[in-house]
Amino acid sequence: MKRLRLLTGGAAVALTTSLVACGGSPQAAVNPSIENVVVAVGALPDSLTPSPWGGSASHVVLSGLGSQLLEYKSGASDGKTCPAPSTELSGRLAESAKPSADGTGVVVTLRKLTSQFGNTLSAEDVRWSFDIGMKRQPVMKGTLKSSGFNVDNLVKVIDEHTIQLNTVGLTSYTQASLQNNLFYIHDSTEAKKHATPDDPTANAWLSKNLADYSGWKLEEFTPGTSLTVTADPKWEGTRGSVKRVAVKAVQSTATRSQLIETGEVQVANGFEYDQYKDLEKSPGVAVLNCASQTRDTMMINTKTGPLADPKVRHALSMAIDRDALVKGAYAGFGEPAGSIFPAVEGSPIYKYNKDEAKKLLAEAGYGSGFPMTLSYSATRPGPVAAKSAVLLQSMLKDVGIDVQLQNVASSTDFSTALLQGRYQAVLYSEPIVIADPAFYSYAFYGTGAPSNSTGWSNPEFDKARSELAATPDQETAKRTTLLNKMASLVDDGAAILSLVETRGMLVKRDGLSGAVPLTNGQIYFNSLGR
Repeated sequence: MKRLRLLTGGAAVALTTSLVACGGSPQAAVNPSIENVVVAVGALPDSLTPSPWGGSASHVVLSGLGSQLLEYKSGASDGKTCPAPSTELSGRLAESAKPSADGTGVVVTLRKLTSQFGNTLSAEDVRWSFDIGMKRQPVMKGTLKSSGFNVDNLVKVIDEHTIQLNTVGLTSYTQASLQNNLFYIHDSTEAKKHATPDDPTANAWLSKNLADYSGWKLEEFTPGTSLTVTADPKWEGTRGSVKRVAVKAVQSTATRSQLIETGEVQVANGFEYDQYKDLEKSPGVAVLNCASQTRDTMMINTKTGPLADPKVRHALSMAIDRDALVKGAYAGFGEPAGSIFPAVEGSPIYKYNKDEAKKLLAEAGYGSGFPMTLSYSATRPGPVAAKSAVLLQSMLKDVGIDVQLQNVASSTDFSTALLQGRYQAVLYSEPIVIADPAFYSYAFYGTGAPSNSTGWSNPEFDKARSELAATPDQETAKRTTLLNKMASLVDDGAAILSLVETRGMLVKRDGLSGAVPLTNGQIYFNSLGR
């Protein structure tokens, strides 16, 4: 089985990266006649900031606007096929990023860009944005810490356009983390005007207003419903021909399909997988089926009840026919997971075996089964969740587990409950935000990681992950050995079960270039029309 290898954007011992111009992907064919683009998605967040976090809905906005220091460089595309996947970094707001001479941090030189309010991007903007980001979103602080940054003394201002992000030790993904959606840079001069004693981060104002260096002006934002932005003609960065982007939350996949087929919408995603097959036959429509390392998973609360027993969790995994799941819910788009992490195969608990599952349940004292609530949301992993949930309910019933399904409609409510551990079992999706297993194996599995709400931890895993983070990606054999060991430990604990390794799917109208899924599956507005 062929696997995509996406390990890291840079080695821990050789972190220097030469960054191209802001948004510096190779130029694709431009269609100057397309200036207005409508994007239809399943859900939009309640905030334009990472707080409160709306899961995939927040990715739509923060990826689209893109006021981050760095980005993963996208290859050129003819608009009908996917560019080759890459973990090469390029600059958005940063002109360059390289290790300091004394090895104590990463020195970032900023590009000359202005905000919607006419303020120039400055070192203070970066300092303030990272400071408030860590205060309003604990996940950001945890991500920075795991990436090797000194969260207690993060930003050293060198001059007005240069800063050093201090580190306690470089990792294999220290620099790549700077393209994370959470690390959003605001216009601090404007934002500070709206800070209050009760809201020192100005999040209440920023959540409904744009003050950043994305190159877009806010026309309107209705939380959870719609977002419209227009190109700022004074912005100095690189963008395509598109001058206005309207993003609409359209919950019905049938309506979304109709809108893209009639041309009322130019870009759409989040369909039922059998709808992608139908859309491939539609005239004037292109379906991009791109390589991805995203996994749809089942997360399990291991703290109480029958699921606190690893034997029960092993039984749960072995009762799931992942091949049938791919065929039935995913219409063949994707591959059945062979272990918890991509590129690792052959985990014993991933072999479909109902008899062994029943045996393990009996050994754990649950030979007669038990009731279990499985939560899911169409906001993440998407519309497929409903079909997956029903199929899983049927599969688990065959071994005596009585599954009650709970549909959570709100993306914010779903993400909040997940982070707080208010679930028994939940369907989820892990899009690759930082394409290095040393990172994504930490976020949900590391002891104390901010997204680890299952209650599982393992010191041996933590040690191996730390060693992986300190190993350059050139040392392929060592990294592979460490990743296999980590996968074995996670699968033994079975707090999270990988179900399907999915594809990066996007539907677009012919003639629109630049609409290519990013690493996390979303699009970058400034690439539209390039």
